[in-house]
Amino acid sequence: MWAVVPTKGFDAPKQRLANVLSPDERSSLAEHMLRDVLAALVDLDGVLVVSNDEKALNMARWQGVRVLRERQPGGYSAAVRQAGEVLAGEGVAAMMHVPGDVPLITPAEVARIANLQAASPAACVVPSRDHDGTNCLALWPPDLFQPAFGPDSFNRHCQIARDNGVEPTILELDGFALDIDTPDDLRLFCTGEANCGSLRYLQASGIAARLMQE
Repeated sequence: MWAVVPTKGFDAPKQRLANVLSPDERSSLAEHMLRDVLAALVDLDGVLVVSNDEKALNMARWQGVRVLRERQPGGYSAAVRQAGEVLAGEGVAAMMHVPGDVPLITPAEVARIANLQAASPAACVVPSRDHDGTNCLALWPPDLFQPAFGPDSFNRHCQIARDNGVEPTILELDGFALDIDTPDDLRLFCTGEANCGSLRYLQASGIAARLMQE
């Protein structure tokens, strides 16, 4: 099982956080979150970071992670599909998509997905906490179908799997459930006690305390 991690990079990302974080703060948070995600994936067969951002690609290389430059024009779904096609072409049996903004994921949760022992073709869909988004999409084989991320992607991916003759496995995983997209997501994250670099950054920088006062 390989992990595919698409990222827009660190150049003023997370526009929905612009009302509570400066561009530099958003950039630093994005980098810390990506580091946390990559740290949770170390026990897999491999990790592939997909991006057009040179800083993100270089950081991944320094972490010993394989990188893939995103094709243009692209988009999130296209980046995951591109990686799936590359891995399938190399004979990789399965991949899981993991976003770069789920810093609470754990190696145990990752292993639970990877160890499903799914007979190909198969799919596993892990929803966001509101059951709107897809915070992990695992496919056996990696190019089983074209991903379709965005609003209501959880239900959409489940239906696409069924349209391809596959009943998806649905896993509710606490670490994967919280992706940091909005100020409310960020405040919820700051109330936790996770031992991860992203939370330590928010606490040490004073951002967490500031957010709790707003």
